Amino acid sequence: MATNISNLERDGENRPFAAHGHAVVGSAGGLTLLRGVFEPGWRWSNDIAPIVGTDSCQTRHLGYIISGRMQVRMDDGQEMTVEAGDLFDLPKGHDAWVLGDEPAVMVDYSPEATRYGRGRVAGMAAADDKYMTQVRRGYDAFNSGDSNTLRTILAHDVSQHVPGTSQVAGEYKGIDSVLAYYGKLAELTGGQFRADLIDVLGDGHGHVTALHQITATRNGETRISRGSILFTFLGERATDLLEMRSDLPGDDAFFA
Repeated sequence: MATNISNLERDGENRPFAAHGHAVVGSAGGLTLLRGVFEPGWRWSNDIAPIVGTDSCQTRHLGYIISGRMQVRMDDGQEMTVEAGDLFDLPKGHDAWVLGDEPAVMVDYSPEATRYGRGRVAGMAAADDKYMTQVRRGYDAFNSGDSNTLRTILAHDVSQHVPGTSQVAGEYKGIDSVLAYYGKLAELTGGQFRADLIDVLGDGHGHVTALHQITATRNGETRISRGSILFTFLGERATDLLEMRSDLPGDDAFFA
């Protein structure tokens, strides 16, 4: 694999806000990074909303605060403060504003950062199709243990294919069997199993690939690994889920 080096200042794409700062987006091979400088007085609803044309920020952010402080308000009214040294995974659907007299400087490596602060062509559909939206709902439901919502997303005769040789590997047929598999993951990890979405890709015709990061603790050992699921939809529900892993031997050993 060839080394790929890019300079953010020299090669990056500058995206000025309506006022109070700017963002620069750069890439080097498989890495994309956004650095945002949010000056005192910056607020998403004033400085970005006029550019993107949505009521709240519809970009998920995965990032790190280098300096400054920012207040975030989710669409449901929940508020939180992020400040220098904080890592964050911020879902879409929020407003945000700078606190105090110091600029907030952050870096964001979310795949969705490539769309941040960029206007959309009039009449263009949202990036997520209806199947991608269902997959996002499914991951939220999985991580919160919401089996009722999962039953509205998965078909009655759904199949989930789990690779490997561990005690959780195999083919699960039918929604009750799939939900029992999810329960087994929770049981083996004392409820400490999460699959956090990194990116969702779709073809608009009922096929969706979801890339996720798994975090789980078992027998005092915490494992972080990555994987994906290829979803096939028929109508409004997922009928087939094919799991793939970045380190299958390591996952097998964890669940041996």
